[in-house]
Amino acid sequence: MRLLFATPYYYPDFRFGGPPRKIHALARGLAERGHHLRVITFDFENRRSRERRDIEGVEVEYLPWIGRGLKQVPLNLRSISDAVANVDAVQCYGLYNLLSPIVAYIACRRDRPFVLEPLGMYPPRARNPIAKKAYNFLLTRWMMRRATAVIAASQGETAELGRIADPKKIVYRRNGIDVSAFANLPSGDKLRQMWDISPNEKVILYLGRISPIKNLEQLILAFAEVDLPNLRLVLVGPILEPAYEARLRALIATQHLEPRVLMAGPLYGEEQRAALALADLFVLPSLNESFGNAAAEAVAAGVPVLLTETCGIAPLINGRAGLSVPLGVKSLASGLRTMINDPARRKQLVARRAEVVRELSWDEPVRQTEDLYQSVIEPRKLSRKVDAENFR
Repeated sequence: MRLLFATPYYYPDFRFGGPPRKIHALARGLAERGHHLRVITFDFENRRSRERRDIEGVEVEYLPWIGRGLKQVPLNLRSISDAVANVDAVQCYGLYNLLSPIVAYIACRRDRPFVLEPLGMYPPRARNPIAKKAYNFLLTRWMMRRATAVIAASQGETAELGRIADPKKIVYRRNGIDVSAFANLPSGDKLRQMWDISPNEKVILYLGRISPIKNLEQLILAFAEVDLPNLRLVLVGPILEPAYEARLRALIATQHLEPRVLMAGPLYGEEQRAALALADLFVLPSLNESFGNAAAEAVAAGVPVLLTETCGIAPLINGRAGLSVPLGVKSLASGLRTMINDPARRKQLVARRAEVVRELSWDEPVRQTEDLYQSVIEPRKLSRKVDAENFR
């Protein structure tokens, strides 16, 4: 099969968290199974870029664009049209960008099936809800109607998308992770020394974007409420919203937590895995996650996990590799006490971690995605063959 992925961000642009890695993992997995994968995306550092490169067997083309931040308008629509014309199926990733609806429109004009994966962005949350509602009214509803299939990464997202899309079109397909990358972690000693964390201090780690959707205010307040000795909270991740960073730093100061809460900035590759090696507990307190790859990686690294029930991966982890709790400062604080201060209960909650790790590989999601594309491509090919025979 010849497949086209359209996404505003792509690997290895790590500042956007899990989606670039997830999209690349799917593309690479399909390429390894013998399919031709092409990705069209943006270079955020060079808006004029038209570069083409091969990234681990995936052909990636960067589109020139105008705009600001994630509000890009792609230029050179002919290049997009040609890319769509030369594939069997198209997949558009994410909402609240203009690339997805433009590619979807061209796919419809070119009679190519397209699959939409909202990446947990529907319904609108956090920033700019009015603008997002307008986008949904004008563009998301149209894409949902015209899409051949809509992919949800969790059962919760499946239910949410059922409010706007035909339930018959919605396909549940979980995310995965590269389990082998977390089998042997580097030492966290250098980070412990760099962050001035003493050997007898335990570390609660958050790893992800520093963004309002991640609900870090409640985590900081829960940490303050627990007030256990010899405990550090380390927040690791890229800061794309300076105003939110300022809010968090003000909250940390108000709670008198400066010596105990560290905003460490982004870490990638070996350093990110070293942070997991250092952690005694991983926390994902998000208001919403379609899946929650960071939590999955923590499980693969052998770190107990505390997360909110609003994360798509929560049912997979809860009571097997960690604990899920409702949103709220009190529930997060209770979860922290359990996971840090009650070793017997924690041992029970993570006793089935090995089972969860086996369920987290990319093998099944890639196979399921391959089957989905075949199911949407074959009927089109058959229809064209019938039309051609009737014409003769």
